[in-house]
Amino acid sequence: MTDDDKPQRPDFVPYDAAKAIALVKAVFPRSTAENLQRSTMVPMRQVTRWLNGDSRIPPRLLAKLEKQLALKKEFDDRIRLAYADMRAESGFVRQIARMTMLELAHHDHFEEFEDI
Repeated sequence: MTDDDKPQRPDFVPYDAAKAIALVKAVFPRSTAENLQRSTMVPMRQVTRWLNGDSRIPPRLLAKLEKQLALKKEFDDRIRLAYADMRAESGFVRQIARMTMLELAHHDHFEEFEDI
């Protein structure tokens, strides 16, 4: 029996390094390696291998990142909607909104990393 004759498992999905790396970068668009390392607590050497395509990102981690990407998009949509509503209703200005979001991002509540 050759390898071609072996039936593939129905749940088997070939690994696509470019797609996996793009997912990581979509979840962590800035400081990708540092944020992935701090969120997974794996050595930076391994994270670098993942992001260079030299090593496979574990399927469980990819599944968690897909979930986080969906939640990130939902969060982004809600913030944009709240901002648009406030702007339309009360004339909330951009620079105050931006300053408020930056202050919130640097609040103690958001400073610590959680494991993914």
